[in-house]
Amino acid sequence: MIKSAKLASSLLLLMGLALGQTVLAQDKTVSDGVFTAEQAAAGQAVYDAQCKTCHNMRFYRDTLRSWNNQPLLYLWESIMGTMPADNPGSLMFEEYTDVIAYILHEQGFPAGDTKLDPDNGMDQISIKSP
Repeated sequence: MIKSAKLASSLLLLMGLALGQTVLAQDKTVSDGVFTAEQAAAGQAVYDAQCKTCHNMRFYRDTLRSWNNQPLLYLWESIMGTMPADNPGSLMFEEYTDVIAYILHEQGFPAGDTKLDPDNGMDQISIKSP
């Protein structure tokens, strides 16, 4: 009886720690410097060549508002799957990521020291309205 109580207590403790880590990881937002200045600069070149003719920055401000509190990865996947409109998915993953960095930069979010990476934590970054 005592062993099973200790086991149950240990399992609850581990579950609490895991839940706590998940909650902490999800506290990161686009306001926390989640892209580099170099990514934003590279993204501007892609944006100018691929996005600018159809979408101005006001469009992206409104887009970020509609994605408020959603993981940034979801927006990245949506853009990758639908843009450019005449050839969705035709850009390299890095180009889509750089465009996201440029959009965030242009909406006033700060650059940081870590590159934005869809394979490394972008699902743990929440979008916040500009």
